[in-house]
Amino acid sequence: MKRVLNILLAIIVIVVGFYFVINFKPPKPSITIENKKVEVIQGSYCWGGLIYGQCVDKISPPDMILHKKLKPVVVSPGAKLKIEFNREPHENSLYLSVWMDNDELEDVLLKDNTYLVSKEKGIYVYSVSAHWKKGSSSYNFLVEVK
Repeated sequence: MKRVLNILLAIIVIVVGFYFVINFKPPKPSITIENKKVEVIQGSYCWGGLIYGQCVDKISPPDMILHKKLKPVVVSPGAKLKIEFNREPHENSLYLSVWMDNDELEDVLLKDNTYLVSKEKGIYVYSVSAHWKKGSSSYNFLVEVK
């Protein structure tokens, strides 16, 4: 009987530990354009848990993309970009911005978590950010319009 209780206790500890590990990081977005999955890089975030929380401040998205040597996803002018999360962010907390040449952000309007990329050829650095009950996070990605 004691052995069964020890095994049951070990299973409970593993399940609870697994829960905290999974829920410790912000959800990562799934971004697609023209049926192509876009690679994203974790940006700055603050995320809290039951026992532990942390805030991580990272370098600017253009610098991060250069440092990580991120390759752009190549798309057609005006292609539809779709952002999805496995855990939905708070309502009206999802933002998309594009980095301009002067290192300033320009917010772009999302409609139903979608956006039409520029019709002008070029390479664009995007940042997406959102808020959840446990915190907020940003992600960065690169798009080349050809």
